[in-house]
Amino acid sequence: MSDARQPASRATARSTEQDTAQRATSLIHQGWRQLARLAPAAPACWLASPGQPLRPLSRAELMARVDAWHQWLDNLPAAHAGRRLGARWVLFQPTTLGACVQLLALWERGMLAVLPGDDRPETLARLAESSDGQLPETSAAGWPPEQPGAVSSTGTLDSVGSTAAPNAPFEITPDGGRLALELCTSGSTGEPLRIAKRFDQLEAELAVHRTLWPLASDTSGTDSASEPSTDTVSLSQVSHQHIYGLLVSLLRPLSEGVPFLSEACHYPEQLAAAIAQLSGLGYRCQLVSSPAQLARLPQASDESRVAGQAQDQVLRVFSSGAPLPAEAARHAENCLQAPVIEIYGSTETGGIAHRRQHETPHWTPLPEVEIRFSPAFAVRSPFLEQPDQWWQQADNAAPVAAETPSQGEQQAAPRFQLLGRSDRLVKLAGKRVSLSAVERCLSAQAEVLEVRCLPMPTRDHRLGAVVVMEESALPQDHASRRDLIARLRRALMPGFERIALPRYWRFVTRLPLNAQGKFTADSVARLFADLDDHRLPRWLGETSSGPQQLTLEAEVPDSLCYLEGHFAAQPLVPGVVMLKWARDLGRRLRLAGVGVQESRFQRLERIKFSNLLLPGMRFTLAATLVADSHGLRVDFRLESRAGLHASGRLRYGADTDSAPLSSPLSSPLSSPLSSPQTTPTPEAS
Repeated sequence: MSDARQPASRATARSTEQDTAQRATSLIHQGWRQLARLAPAAPACWLASPGQPLRPLSRAELMARVDAWHQWLDNLPAAHAGRRLGARWVLFQPTTLGACVQLLALWERGMLAVLPGDDRPETLARLAESSDGQLPETSAAGWPPEQPGAVSSTGTLDSVGSTAAPNAPFEITPDGGRLALELCTSGSTGEPLRIAKRFDQLEAELAVHRTLWPLASDTSGTDSASEPSTDTVSLSQVSHQHIYGLLVSLLRPLSEGVPFLSEACHYPEQLAAAIAQLSGLGYRCQLVSSPAQLARLPQASDESRVAGQAQDQVLRVFSSGAPLPAEAARHAENCLQAPVIEIYGSTETGGIAHRRQHETPHWTPLPEVEIRFSPAFAVRSPFLEQPDQWWQQADNAAPVAAETPSQGEQQAAPRFQLLGRSDRLVKLAGKRVSLSAVERCLSAQAEVLEVRCLPMPTRDHRLGAVVVMEESALPQDHASRRDLIARLRRALMPGFERIALPRYWRFVTRLPLNAQGKFTADSVARLFADLDDHRLPRWLGETSSGPQQLTLEAEVPDSLCYLEGHFAAQPLVPGVVMLKWARDLGRRLRLAGVGVQESRFQRLERIKFSNLLLPGMRFTLAATLVADSHGLRVDFRLESRAGLHASGRLRYGADTDSAPLSSPLSSPLSSPLSSPQTTPTPEAS
């Protein structure tokens, strides 16, 4: 009889282990706590600090930070609405670690996190109206700000407050139907939408990712089925404030006990350093990226060096936010020596499909996701708020011929191709214009690589065009720009009415996309800001190798107000204006988190003006923040195809009680940018 009971006993044990393992990866059952109990010393996160080696943060230490945020909430006044069950808190954190500890504390208390897509004051003010509060920024190590009774940045309780443990979180009954968070979309136009996500929606998508792209090592058949082992670290280059980054770079590693980096690797140098250091510690990396970030990977001569560092050290690369150009996908795979997997989806739908362009240019629906193409492209999936209903997409798509099913298969996966947006019709002067049709016509021109057309609401709804070209084909002066615009307009004239011809043109080497690969309203505003503020150069893009260095690409607009009076025969940009632009760029730089303060400006050094900067000229302005024994300085160079126009240093002193020297830039030229001048602009702006 004992022999008959033995298999049942083993089966029961296996069932218990499987249940424990499932709960340990569950957001609904707060699996992060179970993982911390299983292996408290295992790394949950790797802390990244400027100029310092990565440092592991254990699961127990991560939970200590979550408990500290519980205590921060406990210390709120008793009448504060943010203490109640179901309270809504706005959560915007610059670091992945900061977002993680705050999100877990809210979830453990049965509260809802509202994740804005950016931290602009108007965005936060709008969300605050319907929320119970906004959580403050954490320290770099994830602790709350110091206050009586709170945990300090060193991890010890402030002596002024109580040393008692935080109050126990609310007893929350596991419920997949409970709301977990709200996300704010970041479209290129219109008011952002707020999309609510339940725990079961997040769980369903995480389960699909675990099936398709395993992170943890397989431990089946061992005694540690409930504690997966891993040699992988999750690195991210995207924001956790959006659904893709939140799911793939934060919730996925958190739910599987895989450590993640405390902050995003925004720059290629940061990424290479993190991969190299983790490789030396025996880890491989999974990279969560976007088309905008992958486009910044080193080119040509640097590719072999990065590839050598990444050989066998990158497990896979994810990209989402926009389709990755085929050449960029090839380059990324060569550079990182890993498969690049693109995910197609949206905030509303979650993930829809995936592809690896090394294998096929077409998209394959994710498991559990249904696709239909008629009467319109639509999806149905468990990631939707209403999983049994069809959600119509804004994109057009068409099925591609299915491969012959293998023996035993009923039907091959219904692959498809994307055909562009279906909602890109605008009305101009009462006439309907297809932006996609205008873009297709312009893209057919030999020198054009990519085009984005958009209506200009403050310009009588005329069209603007952002045209991507090879650097060698870009116009460099007024005459070449005017000729290029004339050629492009002539190409449009046979097929479009005059109202459909763009009036405002911007020529760039790449689209200015955000970390999610989106061409946002903020990018549009920067590209066309000089139309309304005639003190600004025409912004065309930026590149950076770190927070201490920034290179601006711009043009001198004909409408620049500083040209007036300098001079009648040949207008030119005054030298003091070039200094002002260098100063404005230098204000945005940071070195180890510290920037320049205008009150400590001391003097100009090594200033040279070498060539005239004329209207229509395209130029670059590079600024670097440097620390030396005298304090901080900003080194700058303004140059164009014609050569160097200006260079020098802006010197800022160290902390001192003495009064700062007056700045030579304290003139009407350096007035705030909040008072734009509005004067007529030329036809081909």
